[in-house]
Amino acid sequence: MFILADFIDSLKNLDSLFDLEEQVIRCLREMFQEIVSKYLIQLDETLVSQIPSDHTFINRQPRTINFMFGAVSFERRCYRKTDGTNYFPLDTHLKLASRKRFSPYFKSVVSKIGQMTTMRNTADMINLASQTDISAWAVDKIVREMADIVAVEEETLDKEIVHRKKVDNLVIEGDAFEVRERGKQRVSVHHYKVYESTNAGPVNKREFVETNHLKARKQVCDYLEAHYKLSEMVVFLASDAGPGYDPISMRELVPGAKKVEYVIDRYHFIRKFEQTIGLQNPLSRKATAAIRGHNLNQLAAILDTFESQITIGKDSEKLTKLRHYLSRNWKYIKRPKDRGYKYMGKLGSAESSHRAFTYRLKKQGKSWSKEGLQAMLVLILARVNSHLNQDLSSGLRRLRELKIEVSLESIKSIRFTDLNRKIRSHHIGVKIGNITVLIDNNPLIHQQVAP
Repeated sequence: MFILADFIDSLKNLDSLFDLEEQVIRCLREMFQEIVSKYLIQLDETLVSQIPSDHTFINRQPRTINFMFGAVSFERRCYRKTDGTNYFPLDTHLKLASRKRFSPYFKSVVSKIGQMTTMRNTADMINLASQTDISAWAVDKIVREMADIVAVEEETLDKEIVHRKKVDNLVIEGDAFEVRERGKQRVSVHHYKVYESTNAGPVNKREFVETNHLKARKQVCDYLEAHYKLSEMVVFLASDAGPGYDPISMRELVPGAKKVEYVIDRYHFIRKFEQTIGLQNPLSRKATAAIRGHNLNQLAAILDTFESQITIGKDSEKLTKLRHYLSRNWKYIKRPKDRGYKYMGKLGSAESSHRAFTYRLKKQGKSWSKEGLQAMLVLILARVNSHLNQDLSSGLRRLRELKIEVSLESIKSIRFTDLNRKIRSHHIGVKIGNITVLIDNNPLIHQQVAP
């Protein structure tokens, strides 16, 4: 191709590696913008044969689409139907919505970044990488649009028929965390994990998050019923025994299981003692050791010692609540290995798994609308379950099938000198041109006024 020789020739006067890289990136962007523009124009030409004979050609109108390699401007034909409505065959063929200026792949990249950092940071990153101009508001709209696509794909995955299996190490963990909705109200996000525990770590992991607890529980139940032979299995349950995650509530997730082993999360169990006794109190470390050693007598003696140290009424009330908590949950403190299940790994990872969500949803004064929170949960959950790339690519391809056969001759003849011409700065959607102004009684009869 002519373009390669011309491009190499353009590098002769560069003074540094910085200039070289800058030139390469700029030229590649311009080259692909020109190629895709010609490509779309040719595609528009090939669609002419498919236009019904009673549809009237109106004109060619410009349009600009932002790709990750830059903005591509092109013209396509406009036709009028017999009912008087106008349409663009190329837009219809590509399923490009009216007044939308971002490509499907561009939007998928925006959504992948947007579920990891703020909308403003996402806009800054995209603008830097693609040399485009997208606002934080536009990023938010794209994130919500992509979340709807991902949600549909996730429903499709859940409906796939799979072979139900029997395993010896199925674990279900549950916990919740809070985020702030706009208006300074807090909302609970319910988080469940289903996985098969091994000494090397969890495998076949699937997570579920919902602001509606009943909906989250139903999703877990449906998944378990579709993938496992629960009536032939021992199922391990783990939680902090808080409201909605107590042993009875957790057992309701697997009513048909052959046997259920509930294990209370040691992290939360120990933290209850630390919050009551105090981290600075030497008794706190002794209590932790007694819990890890499953020594109830020693733990009771530590609580008696702490009671003798109490001087404030509130501490006495806390101790009474702690004793009740201990009596209710002590039987659940033993790990599966201590119960004879030698091949079970550690439980209680639900708390640490919150990090994938809370890092994006909390801190820095963040608050969410109901719709924005749901969209973000959908995208983050898809990433956590390793479905995000598949969901976005499958969903976007299904929406925009592209079957084309066009001539590449004009594309092959593109020269670098055509690309390297001086480019005027412009804004998306604004047509650049000159206006001829006729001024009477002026020696400059035809004066060109730049836009």
